[in-house]
Amino acid sequence: MRKCSPRTAQYACMLLGYTLHKSRVATDLHRTISDLEAHMSLTRKLLRLGNSVEALQAAKRAIHLSDSVLRLCLTIGHLNRAMYFACDNVLWAGKTGIISKLDQQKWSQRSFR
Repeated sequence: MRKCSPRTAQYACMLLGYTLHKSRVATDLHRTISDLEAHMSLTRKLLRLGNSVEALQAAKRAIHLSDSVLRLCLTIGHLNRAMYFACDNVLWAGKTGIISKLDQQKWSQRSFR
């Protein structure tokens, strides 16, 4: 049996919340489902912090490859991914209020680059 991923659970909560909202039934249940969806979103974002560390570790491993072309391409690729995750993490921290007065538009553009 396959396990349910946080993304699947989050989207299931979104769908259930939308259905409850459209039917205008059980507002307490709708509020609970919305809170659960928000917590699942937070969980997914926290798990992405691990992706940042993994990308840096992969770059450290790639820098020791013997083939110079492969070493250059893989190291730059992993560093690019690490920079994307770093910008995404800063943007997330600004949206949650951990970093106040963050220019979200600027950081969003940085993560797209």
